[in-house]
Amino acid sequence: MKNIEEALKLYQDEVATATWAFYAWKHIRNIGSNDRAVRQGLNRNAATWNVIAHSLQTTFFITIGRLFDINGDAFSVHALLRFCIRNIEQFDTQHIRERKLTDQMGVEPDWLAEYMEHVYEAKDEDFQCLKGEVSKHQKRYEEIYRPIRNKVMAHKEIASLSSVTQIFGRTNIGEIQDFLTVLEQIQNIIFDLAHNGKLKKIGDYPLREEHRIERDISSLLDRIKA
Repeated sequence: MKNIEEALKLYQDEVATATWAFYAWKHIRNIGSNDRAVRQGLNRNAATWNVIAHSLQTTFFITIGRLFDINGDAFSVHALLRFCIRNIEQFDTQHIRERKLTDQMGVEPDWLAEYMEHVYEAKDEDFQCLKGEVSKHQKRYEEIYRPIRNKVMAHKEIASLSSVTQIFGRTNIGEIQDFLTVLEQIQNIIFDLAHNGKLKKIGDYPLREEHRIERDISSLLDRIKA
């Protein structure tokens, strides 16, 4: 990775994949449980639906595993934050100004000079703080979700086959949503630091992605009822 734009785009793609896979699975199940016509439509093609559901689960667990990977050679949320710290100069006013000019097709707008007087330059401790937020969820991921990724999804560990139901029984939908929320908030915070020179914190951004996915899934399932 050469610059923060490249690193952030890679991270955004990973978060989007995990988010869409999880919420698509969640809302197909929810809508199917509450809408008889949808449930009947899915049941008519149960084999296909089972494959889709398994694919969404696998995609989620593999992707969230990459995002929480602590291997130093892997790209993850940890790698992104380390990259930001090592390349802190990419968050200075000059780089922010260049990004603003790029957004304006190279033409300097009248407001830019005044805007630049108030931008915030990111500091190492800003990213250390984000690392602390990730660590709050890392332990739970390692205890509950990494075993599913490693022993069930990525590999079929023979010793674990008899306890798959028990392993999945320890998961919690609210907890998974917390994972996705903090990962998405981090991408928004880094984007604002790099492009707008603004420092925000976890929780400052509205959560819209689940509702967007739910609307998209609802539209798709409406066609099944036809």
